[in-house]
Amino acid sequence: MKVICGGSKPTMLSGFNTNYRYRGVLFHVQTEDSGRGNPHVITHLFHGGNILASQKRDYSDKLQAKDLEGEVRKLMEGQHKAMLHALRAGDHDGLIRERLGEDAFRDGGDTASTLPPLEPDGPEAAAADAETPKERLSRAFGEGVVSQKPLDEVVLDYLVENARKRKRGSK
Repeated sequence: MKVICGGSKPTMLSGFNTNYRYRGVLFHVQTEDSGRGNPHVITHLFHGGNILASQKRDYSDKLQAKDLEGEVRKLMEGQHKAMLHALRAGDHDGLIRERLGEDAFRDGGDTASTLPPLEPDGPEAAAADAETPKERLSRAFGEGVVSQKPLDEVVLDYLVENARKRKRGSK
């Protein structure tokens, strides 16, 4: 969660996290605000905890806006949606193949014409898929975490859950 100081009272502005299955592969899109001291919004496209693509937008020209929080939220939402749409449109296919290998996509197709609607995968959808051990290792960072949590909470939840699993396994 980031703090935006405007006027006499700081307000809290959380980021966006979305898991999205594209061509059989689960990706994670995260957008955060860096705050008034470093006025930019950054969006990352993740796979397996690795950043595949990023988009950064400066908003120093809006710092004097009457409703800075509203302005920044609009920027964040727009940039987050733009990254999801670029993924869905196939704009990152070349980069994905370069980083994940030529056989990165399960469907093997090259077009976005058979893509599902632009909706994130929830925990229920992810649990319904039968996964091999290799696929479990390559799941998107933060999968199954409530999408409105900032990155530090996502990471903490992930680490706590893994520690609990290891503790259960050693008994």
